[in-house]
Amino acid sequence: MAARLPKTKEIPAPQLKKSVTNEDKILSVASLLSVISKTKLLSPSRLPIKELDADVFVKRLTLGERDDYFEEMKNVKGKGNVEAFIIALVDENNEPLFTLKDIDVVKTIPPVLTDAVILEFNIINRFVVKKPEKKDATDQPQEDEDLKNS
Repeated sequence: MAARLPKTKEIPAPQLKKSVTNEDKILSVASLLSVISKTKLLSPSRLPIKELDADVFVKRLTLGERDDYFEEMKNVKGKGNVEAFIIALVDENNEPLFTLKDIDVVKTIPPVLTDAVILEFNIINRFVVKKPEKKDATDQPQEDEDLKNS
């Protein structure tokens, strides 16, 4: 004789939520792009340079710009510091201050500025993991590994 299981109470099935609509704060492509354009997500990062007693602006890249950047850097001879600096340094409107035609001028800029800009560029574009800050990060040499964008 088989044992019988005791009767259990029936639990009502949970009510399923109606289908999700735009009214439920799900962003469509158009509304997502509209929201992004109204934020500062792609605004350049303001970087104070104490030795210059001034601020500079560093470019934030879109996903497409990041892909283009990686492709361009594959063709660069050496470490790519000059090219990265040229791409990274922008004005407050995200317009480049230098072009590749300015390489000879950029090569004369002191490391206190170039290293700070390249490090900020790598951090804000998530190319490297931000290391804990030292007492004065602008006075510290930048590691070569931080400069590689692979």
